[in-house]
Amino acid sequence: CMLLFLVVLFVLDSSLLLVAAPICPSKLKGTECMLCGMTRAFLKIKEGDFSLAYQFNRGSIILFSLIVVNSIIFISEKIINHNKL
Repeated sequence: CMLLFLVVLFVLDSSLLLVAAPICPSKLKGTECMLCGMTRAFLKIKEGDFSLAYQFNRGSIILFSLIVVNSIIFISEKIINHNKL
């Protein structure tokens, strides 16, 4: 799922993703959750604007990095296991 997320993030247009992203229920209540701003932050990371991504959500760079590392490990494991067969 995380690998698919990265593919979708980089393939689809940013404006399309922003329109398709749901509004956080906590925003409707006038508060923010720990993931508020994450969509906009990830789109800024995709563009290389880490400063603005950090402003949108302080945990975005860490979470994005973890998703990338997890995807690399997943692909590596699949390649290693496929070569053992």
